[in-house]
Amino acid sequence: MLDWLWRFLKDPDIPPTNNAAERSLRTAVMARKVSQCSKNAVAAQTYTRIKSTVETARLRGQDPVAVLAGLMR
Repeated sequence: MLDWLWRFLKDPDIPPTNNAAERSLRTAVMARKVSQCSKNAVAAQTYTRIKSTVETARLRGQDPVAVLAGLMR
């Protein structure tokens, strides 16, 4: 029934915790708090979209600036 919950025991490529995901979000959360952009819904959403795009590009080995510039076209 909950086989997906224990999948990490059978597949060594799946980590047993979500520490990597939480660590990758930490810088975004701290920057958002320091800049206070979360006080404005539009600014918070814009920051989140840009940060997500930049981090995804980095994980894929792409140049974040080139990816963002490509989205502007």
